[in-house]
Amino acid sequence: MPTLLTIADIQDYEPDILNYGIADFDEEISKAQSDVFRDLRIRWWPTQQIGLYDLKYLAQGNIEPDEDMYNASQLTRAAVYNCLGFHVYTKLTKMDAEQDLFERKMEFYRKEYERELDLVLRDGVEYDHDSSGNVTDTEKAPTSFLRLKR
Repeated sequence: MPTLLTIADIQDYEPDILNYGIADFDEEISKAQSDVFRDLRIRWWPTQQIGLYDLKYLAQGNIEPDEDMYNASQLTRAAVYNCLGFHVYTKLTKMDAEQDLFERKMEFYRKEYERELDLVLRDGVEYDHDSSGNVTDTEKAPTSFLRLKR
């Protein structure tokens, strides 16, 4: 699995994150990366595969994306938002009736994650289909054009 984010990437968005009492972020980072890849597998991979393979093979579930073929730098911001919104701030919040700072930040980063992933999908996920080591313009073409397809 490629590394989408590090603690330094998280600190770019939340410089004081190490001051809140969580000693190690490896588990949260790993979960966030898995979440991003799972969301891409659900939202992008099936629509992208329709043009490449016969639909009867898709129904069997034989074709899975190779996580090493994604351009990791394109997904870093989404992974940071996912890590903060779904894994880090959920550990820090009190979950009382009245929202605390961490709960508000948790909600903010969850919304930003959805927004960022949507923008990545609209722009075109950079995936190296031919394993050439670089992503061409045709390999990062968006699969959805916000038009009704029949």
